[in-house]
This record gives sequence, structure tokens and C-alpha cells, in this order.
Amino acid sequence: MNTIQQRVANLRDWMKQEGIDIFLVPTLDPHNSEYVAEYWKCRQWLTGFTGSAGTAVVTADEALLWTDSRYWIQAGEQLLSTPFTLMREGEDIDISEWFFRAVWKNPGVRIGFAPDMMTPEAFESFFARIRERRCSFVYDSDPFSRLWNDRPALPKAPAMRIPDEIAGKSANEKLRDMILWMQERRMKRYLLTDLSEICWMLNLRGADVPYNPFLIAFLDVRTNEPSCLYVEPYKMMGLVSYLQSIDVSVHCYNEGLLLQRSQITEPRIESPVPFWRAVKNTTEQEGFREAHRRDGVAMVRFLAWLDRTVEGGGEMPTEMDIDRRLTALRMEQPGCCGLSFETIAAYGPHGAIVHYEATPQTDVRLERRGLLLLDSGAHYDCGTTDITRTIALGALTDEERKAYTLVLKGHLQLARAVFPENTTGLQLDTLARASMWREGMDYGHGTGHGVGHRLGVHEGPVQIRKNLRACTTLPFRAGQTITDEPGIYVAGRFGVRIENTLLTQPAFETPMGHFLHFEDLTLCPYDLRPVLLHMLTHEERQWLNDYHQRVAETLMPFLTDEADREWLRRATQKC
Repeated sequence: MNTIQQRVANLRDWMKQEGIDIFLVPTLDPHNSEYVAEYWKCRQWLTGFTGSAGTAVVTADEALLWTDSRYWIQAGEQLLSTPFTLMREGEDIDISEWFFRAVWKNPGVRIGFAPDMMTPEAFESFFARIRERRCSFVYDSDPFSRLWNDRPALPKAPAMRIPDEIAGKSANEKLRDMILWMQERRMKRYLLTDLSEICWMLNLRGADVPYNPFLIAFLDVRTNEPSCLYVEPYKMMGLVSYLQSIDVSVHCYNEGLLLQRSQITEPRIESPVPFWRAVKNTTEQEGFREAHRRDGVAMVRFLAWLDRTVEGGGEMPTEMDIDRRLTALRMEQPGCCGLSFETIAAYGPHGAIVHYEATPQTDVRLERRGLLLLDSGAHYDCGTTDITRTIALGALTDEERKAYTLVLKGHLQLARAVFPENTTGLQLDTLARASMWREGMDYGHGTGHGVGHRLGVHEGPVQIRKNLRACTTLPFRAGQTITDEPGIYVAGRFGVRIENTLLTQPAFETPMGHFLHFEDLTLCPYDLRPVLLHMLTHEERQWLNDYHQRVAETLMPFLTDEADREWLRRATQKC
């Protein structure tokens, strides 16, 4: 019996002892985080699937794992020789429907989950359809504390304060806004559980979550007494007087856990913080521009090095070499605080794995042909970046060129959009897909996500995607960040994705309303070598030329190596 089989067997023994029929293992922590600390990576430990999104369900005779299209190839490979069956979100039965059918067939079924791996929002998502059905929920114990012998400890990194001159708004002002919102609803207390919301509200940052400058904590905002920050007190050394100045007291993290557990099955009023946070103030907007300027310098230096390496005729780097080189160049930039997510350096067939991450077992050496998909980003002291470039390393097939050009066209159509205020992400998504749809092509992931200001690189609530979700029907407002990242993926052969980060800005006003457009924050040349120029319109080519001119004018003064400067001149020539 292999390791994963043994872990599932041990969990089933525990379930039998506890009288649990179905056990749910989401990729969650008590804060509904996208990236979770190692301590809460129980789904990964149980299944062997390392993707950042997935939900496992175990019964006495079934083991299922749901994940979205970004991870279907990866999950299919990693779940081989395990008891788990891959459930493809959007194609196979939805997990909430699966629970509904399970309860319908087996009245009185007992459903279990670890209490620290559930939030009220997640509970509603999984179980809304069976809340009133004949089933019961068991969440008073955590099997992983017993079964996972070498489970990592909770993070212990200290917190830090973001100065008001970088945040653009003080924590006092944000708390006053929150308290006013609560008073209007006759609420005396509101528990913030989302780490990004807490960090934004208090102008704090931490290092508790991989790739995210988050502090693991709960914040109990109160209208008539000091608010309570539930956090390990040693993390707040040096910040006590600051917290006192904003009327926040510090309490142990476990007290917050107990408070959160008592609310798991209770309906919750949606927090207003994501909507406030999504609209960046003028200080944050300037910070984003500066962060992308620094990031653009690192990217140009990297791309110039890569081209010289390819042209030099020597040994080519591996995918992991690419990651290390780009990371090192970013860390040389002023104020770089680390990566904003794991770098995706995917060569050839690996490019078709949407969220591929090279490991020593999968690392391959690049060749002087085909495409390298490079998706990366960083946190700076003034903002956060997210960029994807697909790079030609030599000879390309007609299929690769066509796919690349269609992705570029979709990317440009969205970047060039002018649209009425209150337009939604569901409406804008079609712009990025229309050209490839005409050719019978599409992609499974969303087209755009918000980007946090020194917070999570994936930030809601506004998104651009084709499937109907609450986030896609939210209106666009000036000041919101959004990525523009269409792609085409051909399993077993190659992948193409091109991504910039955009800032929503006012365009003009007419008798028919206020219109918006996108300011392109990203500053990095597109690789035009794969482009089939006859497929581009005159307007698309003019936009590329104007963009490349701005990139060259902005970055050239910050490049000290003449070889890098010459590369940038060539890369931004008119097409």
C-alpha cells in the first residue's frame, strides 16, 4: 500500500470511529485564503495533488477530488495510483449537487470536516442546498492533528506596518468607515476573517502565507469599545503603541478561532471591505505604476539575457534555471519584497499545464525551438505585479504561430476596450475570446482578476470570466485593477498566454453616460516574432507600436547595460 492509500485508509478508520459517513477536505484555512500556510495543506497531504485549488471528499468506498480546468492535466498525473478519482469542475457533477444527491439517497448521513478548514462563506457554498435536509454536520475534531505525524507548525513571522504615505489612507479612517457601515445596519460587532481584508484595514502586513504578505489573525471590529485583533502577541512586538493609537487591542489567536468556529454554520452579511479595497486611491495607483516600472526593468534584463543565451549557441537553461535567473533580477530591484506567486516557467508541452510549476522531477532543458510560457510577478514596497509573456526560442510551427496571434489579438481587444461605467466582467470577457472563437478555440480559465496593493496577487471581487458567477456581474469602477490574460493550450504540445495588469480609468462622458478605459500598468515588450502580422488589424498594430514606444521611453533611462538597451531598442521596433 502506497503512502496516499495508507493515509486514506487511516482517515476512513478515523471516520468509522467517529461515526462520520462523508468527510470533506477543502483547500481552506479558517480565513478562506487562496494560498494556505503549510499547516493547513491537509488536502495536499491526503491526496498528493499539489495544485493550489481543489476539494477532496472521502467516504467508505469513494475518494473524489474536484479541481478546475487549470489543474486537470496536473491532477490527472498526480492522482495516478491513488484512491482518488478526478472530478473536473464545470464538466463533472458539481460538488454541491454531489452532496445533495448523497443526502437524498442516505437520509441521516453525517458529514464531517475539520473546523479550522471551513468558513461561513465556504459552508454556504458547499452545503446551501442541504442545510435543511436530513443530515448532520460534525466539526468538533480535526483528524489531521492525529493522522499527520509531521504536520508543520503555524507560521511565526512578525508583522509590520505600512506607512500611511504608501497606503494612501490611514487605518483610523478605514476603521471609521467600517464602524459607520456597521452602525447603519445596527451591528455592534463584525468579525473579519479574511487575511487580506484585515491587513488592508489595519495597514499591516506579515509573512505567514507563501507569496502573500499576510498576517494570520482575526479582527473583531466593535462600534462601542476597542476592536480586538486575535493574533499571536509575539508577532506584534513594536506595534503595540500603533494599535493602541487606532483603538485596537491584541488577544491570542486561539480566542479568534473559537469565535470563528461558533459562526461556521451561521449566515453572514457580506463584508464591504473587498469592494472598498478594490478601488485603489491615487497613492496606491502611483505605487502600482512605480512597481511595474521596476518590474519592467527586471523583465527586460531577463529577456535580453535569454535572447543572448539562445543566440550564443551554448548550453540552454532549464525551466528552474529560468525561474532562478528572473527571481534574482527582480530581487536586485529597489524595494522588491519577494515573488507574488510561484513562477510558471513552462517549456513546450508543459505550457499546456495552465499552472505548471517546475520541480526537480519535471524540470526540462529548453531547446532552440518552440515556446516558453513565463508567468511571474513580485511584491514591491509600493505595489504588486503580475505578467505573462510567451517567448519564441526558435523555429515555430504554423499552429503555434496562429495560436499566439489569436491570443495576442484577444489580449489587445480587451486592453483597448472603452465601455460604459457599470459594465461587468461577464460582458468584457467576450472581447478576449471573440477572435479565437471564430477559429474554434477557447480556454477554460478566467480572463482577468484583480491585483492587490502589496496584498494578494489574486484579489476580488471584480473578475473577467465567461462563466456566470457573482464576481462577473459586479460593475467596473475607476480605480480597479484587473489582469488581461487570455490563452490557448494544446495538451501535449504547447501553451500560449499573454498577460498585463490594467488599471480602470475614466475615459470620457457623453449624454449617454460615463465611459471607462484601461491604463496599461505593465511595461514589457511583447514577443512579436511569433506573430502572423496579416492577422492583425491596422488599429491593433498601431496600439502595439504606441505601447512599445511608451515601454522604451519609460524603461530606457533605468537600463545601465548597453546590451540590454540595444535589446530593448530591437524589441520595441515598429511592426
